[in-house]
Amino acid sequence: MDILDVLNELEELVEESTKVPLVGKILIDDDLILDMIDHIRTALPEEMRLAKSVAVERERIIEEARNEAKRIVSEAREELSRMAGEDELVKRAREQASEVMEQAKTVSREIKIGAYQFADDLLGKGEDNIEKILNQIRNAREELRTPPKSEQEAAPTE
Repeated sequence: MDILDVLNELEELVEESTKVPLVGKILIDDDLILDMIDHIRTALPEEMRLAKSVAVERERIIEEARNEAKRIVSEAREELSRMAGEDELVKRAREQASEVMEQAKTVSREIKIGAYQFADDLLGKGEDNIEKILNQIRNAREELRTPPKSEQEAAPTE
């Protein structure tokens, strides 16, 4: 079950729970809440695995860009070697090789920046989701720990 689904169920449970008059608190089945927390705990490793796979994919894209840049540079060098016999051709080949190398570097930089931005966006979304989940869990646990005012007032004084 997806973390967001469990959180939606948790929110629904809170909204549909029996309200205690005059105190503004609700009654919730603690076993149900604990079961939902267990679902969240089991789903969190999946979110982490997804974030890790994003990082691996980012590295793969960067490595592809590097390999492509190396291939382009290698082709440019081969072209330069082939044309080395004639001065004018050599001059043009060097210019073309230089242009190709600059283009390869530019493409490589753009791909790398894009991969980092993509990975950062996904990791940021994952981080936001995890923070929301943790805040909701903390709030739910705090509500479970805080007895309703009517119970506090009903407690005998010593």
